[in-house]
Amino acid sequence: MFTYVISHLLNHAFAVISIEAANTARIVFVDLWTNPVGTIILATAALTHITLALETTYLRRSLRMPVWQWTQLVLGLSIPLLLIEHALATGGGILRTGLQPNYEYVLAVFWYFAPGKGWLQFILLVVAWTHATFGIHHWLKVKFWYPVWQPHIYGIALVIPVMATMGYVSGGFEVLEKIKDPLWLIQMLKDIKYPGPDFDQQTVALRNQWIVGYTALVCIIFLARRARIFRAARKEGIRATYPSGRRVLVPDGATLLETSRAGGIPHASVCGGRGRCSTCRVLILESPPGSLAPPDAIEKSVLDKLKLPPNVRLACQIRPKGNITCEPLLPPDISARDALSPSQFMHGQEMELTVMFVDLRGFTKLSESKLPFDVVFLLNQYFQSMGTAIEGAGGRIDKFIGDGIMALFGIEDGQENGAEQALMAAQQMSFRLQQMNDRLKNDLEKPLRLGIGIHRGMAIVGTMGHGAASQITAIGDMVNTTSRLEALTKDLGVQLLVSSAVEDSVDIDLSGFELAEVEVRGRKQSLRVRKIDDAGNLKALFSARQDEPNSVPT
Repeated sequence: MFTYVISHLLNHAFAVISIEAANTARIVFVDLWTNPVGTIILATAALTHITLALETTYLRRSLRMPVWQWTQLVLGLSIPLLLIEHALATGGGILRTGLQPNYEYVLAVFWYFAPGKGWLQFILLVVAWTHATFGIHHWLKVKFWYPVWQPHIYGIALVIPVMATMGYVSGGFEVLEKIKDPLWLIQMLKDIKYPGPDFDQQTVALRNQWIVGYTALVCIIFLARRARIFRAARKEGIRATYPSGRRVLVPDGATLLETSRAGGIPHASVCGGRGRCSTCRVLILESPPGSLAPPDAIEKSVLDKLKLPPNVRLACQIRPKGNITCEPLLPPDISARDALSPSQFMHGQEMELTVMFVDLRGFTKLSESKLPFDVVFLLNQYFQSMGTAIEGAGGRIDKFIGDGIMALFGIEDGQENGAEQALMAAQQMSFRLQQMNDRLKNDLEKPLRLGIGIHRGMAIVGTMGHGAASQITAIGDMVNTTSRLEALTKDLGVQLLVSSAVEDSVDIDLSGFELAEVEVRGRKQSLRVRKIDDAGNLKALFSARQDEPNSVPT
C-alpha cells in the first residue's frame, strides 16, 4: 500500500514539468498497478489492510489509546470515504467502460468541472500520507539505527507530498489554460473514450452505495465490539492487581496492556502494543499455575534478545486466564529513545566491573596560552585518540569530564575480561599520546602527559540522567576510589596506578612494577597499587604472555 501511495505521489510531481511529463511517467508509476496482476495485488493489499484494521478495532478491549494511535485509526478509517469516488471513476471506469483516463482528464475534473472534488483529493493526499508516515514512524522508532537516519527520512517524507502538491497545482493551471480552447476539450474527451454523462451519474450512485455500506460496516464493528465487552463484563471475571493496590477487571480475552488502559492505569507502550519495543514489560509477582500461557514466538524473541528473567513478560502479549499481581517496570512516559537503551541497565543493577579515569596533565595552563579554536582542536584530537584506544580494547566511554575521561570495562563483553581490557587500553593510550606529541610537537611548548587510574570492584550500573542527557553510567565507592587514584598519579609522578583488585584479576605479571600502599581520601584503609611510570611498558608483558607455549591470546 505504501509503495502504491509513493508511486502515485511521485507521478503527480512530474506535472511540475508538464502534464505530458506526468502522462509519460504513468507508464512507470501508475500503469504498474492498472494491469491485471497489479490490480489484484493492490486490491488484495487494500482489502487486507482494511480488514486487519477493523479486526484490530473489534478485538480491542479498550479504546483508551495514545493520541497518535487514535489519529492513525481515524485517518485510516476515513481514507476509503475520500478515495471511493476517485477509484470508481478511474479504475472502475477502465474496467466497466474501457475509459482511458489521463492527467488532462483527471485535472480537468478537479480544476474545472468539479473543483469541490479537487479539494477532497487534496485532503485525501494529506490524510493518506499522514496515515502512512505515522505507521512507518511508529514501526521504525524502536529500531536502533532509526535516530541516526530519522532526519533524512523526515526530509523525504516532507519532500514527496510537497512535490506532489506542486505538480497537482502546476498541472491544474496548465489544464485551465488549455481548456479555454473548446476544441481541445472535445478532443481530450474523445481521446480518453469518455463514456458520457450517464457514466458520471452511475459513478455517483455507486459512490453513495459504497459510502453507506462502508459506514454501516464500521458502525457494526464498533457496536459488535461494545456488545461483546458488555457480555464479558457481566461475567465474574479475573483481576489484575497493581503495586498501588488497585485491582482491575480483566476483560474477557484482553491483554494485560489493554487491562491497564481499561482501568485508567498509565502503562508504557512505545510501539502501540505490537510486541516490538518491550517498554510495556511487567514483573509478574503472583500468578497461579495456568494463569499465563508460555511466551509465543513474538514475545519469546523480544525476551530472549533482552535476556529478561522468566518472571518478566510483555503486557501487550499476555492474556491472563487467572488472577495475577504485576508491576510495570518502565515509566508510562518513556520515549522511543529510552526503548532503545540496553534494558538490563534501565533500572540499575549491582555488578563487578573495572573503571578507568584519565586526565590530561597541565591542560588548564596550556589552554590559557592558546586560541579557543586551538583548544577545541587539541581536545578533539585527544578525545579521538583516547576514545579509539578505549573502544578498541573493548571498553565503553562513560563520559568526558573537561579534559578527563571516565571509561567502563567488562560491562558488555564479560566482567572477567574487564581488568585486562583496561590495561590494554592504558597501553594503547600511552602509545597514541606519544603519536599525538610527535604530530603536534611544533604546536606544543612541552609534550602532553596523562594520568590514569584503574580500579575494580562492585558498582551500581544503570541508565541515569534526564531526557537526552540520560546514559548508562556507574556510581559507588569503587568509582570514587578510581577517580582519586587518577589524582594520585600526579602526586606520585607516574602515568598509571593499578589497584591490587585489578592486578589479581589479570593473567599477566605486574610484579616488575613498584608496589605501594597509598592513602585514598574517603577510605579508612590504605590501598595497594602498582606504580607504572609509562603504561606503554605493558606492551612487553602482553607480548611475553602471547609468546608462552601454552598461552591463549584473548
